[in-house]
Amino acid sequence: MISSIKIDDVEWDQKEFDWTDKAFYFIPLTFIFYKPFAIGSKLEQLNREVHQAGYKVLSNMVLVQHAMFKGRAMIEVEKMDKYDAQILHFEERTTVDTIVYSGSPIRISRGIRRLSERVASKRNMAPREVYYMYVTGSTGDTYKTIIFGLT
Repeated sequence: MISSIKIDDVEWDQKEFDWTDKAFYFIPLTFIFYKPFAIGSKLEQLNREVHQAGYKVLSNMVLVQHAMFKGRAMIEVEKMDKYDAQILHFEERTTVDTIVYSGSPIRISRGIRRLSERVASKRNMAPREVYYMYVTGSTGDTYKTIIFGLT
């Protein structure tokens, strides 16, 4: 589940991105108290379905929703002029705040709490949804998590 993308913290930590008009192909995931169930086979399914549906993948970042029981895995695709129930399209103004968490994935809630505090101080509200992606650190031998908070 760890992306082979190497990141530099400066590009992602404490940044804000505009997701207005972005489209993501998603598949539902089952979680057991915030831990995704059968994530490997689900990510293979996501990749297979995106290509079978004919979507152009815009980035190879697979995002996983932070959820207690039901969530989703999603990947950004080029928006097409057809309706698809598996597409999450952010038509209204949507911003995403990010942080880079360098701790153990088991303790990701610490990073989510830090992101939530940052969003609350900027916007006086908690993130609507939280997604994350495990990545390789800039040195190539460390693992990090980019946490995305939708506002």
